[in-house]
Amino acid sequence: MATLEVHNPGLHDLIDPDAPIDRIAGGLGFTEGPVWRGAELLFSDIPNKRIARWRRLPEGPELTTYVVGMSNGLTLDHQGRVLAAEHDGRRVVRVADDGTRTALAEQFQGKKLNSPNDIVVKSDGTIYFTDPPYAIQPSVPGTPRPEGWYQQPIPGKEQPHNGVYRLTPDGDLQLLVDDFDLPNGLAFSPDESVLYIDDSANKHIRALDVGADGALSNSRILLDMASDDPGVPDGLKVDAQGNVFCTGPGGVWVCRANGEFLGRIILPELPANLAWGEDGSVMFFTARTSVYRLQTKTSGTILA
Repeated sequence: MATLEVHNPGLHDLIDPDAPIDRIAGGLGFTEGPVWRGAELLFSDIPNKRIARWRRLPEGPELTTYVVGMSNGLTLDHQGRVLAAEHDGRRVVRVADDGTRTALAEQFQGKKLNSPNDIVVKSDGTIYFTDPPYAIQPSVPGTPRPEGWYQQPIPGKEQPHNGVYRLTPDGDLQLLVDDFDLPNGLAFSPDESVLYIDDSANKHIRALDVGADGALSNSRILLDMASDDPGVPDGLKVDAQGNVFCTGPGGVWVCRANGEFLGRIILPELPANLAWGEDGSVMFFTARTSVYRLQTKTSGTILA
């Protein structure tokens, strides 16, 4: 059953405490970047350098390799194609079903990106992504990683900042924000007027207003996630009501759009990321060596 740490009874409006949390896959390296595509869940199995695929078949659930190659955050473009933030490749790519990778962003102002981490697509086709230095400076306090999570740190940090970027459909790459220490997960509010971005180093979620030109402004802290529990703010998603779900210390933190903290969903393993799937009311969690499934009482956007 779901283990809920309730700080506000409103959490029960979103999650039934009697809902089971099902482990649908296990024995993996380190799971990240889940995204629902059609009738299947894709996610990054980072140390095993692959994007894995989970789906239900008439004969039962199946877990296979979708394509090989290391990735972190995944999403879909408006054509249903897979977009990946490549941790070790230091780029954002489009991934074809045959494994072919097309680079969309590798450099900014003639210098290599750090290590793109998470990625989201706006309704106009613009890609937003975070670029912390994990592949270059892999020590992240409070986040123990299993052996194989990182290759040898990639030398040569070229960007003077750990930025948040905007890539337009015509290929123009713009630096939007440069004052994060470790930008990580990001997600839009339902009307796309706000972009939420968490900072793993400072253990908080920020909210930023999205302008008509795609620029970000009015940065403020939505939720302070400081805790002595293991883990840091990581993957982030929003439901149709504007509630924010963010993996972090001890579990998945849930708050309203005004920052009111509702509580945490506690999983058997520390989660790194999450995604809506199936009919939109099911949440999938990538959590260390496993993937979990939870039926909720709310819903989010299914990309394709």
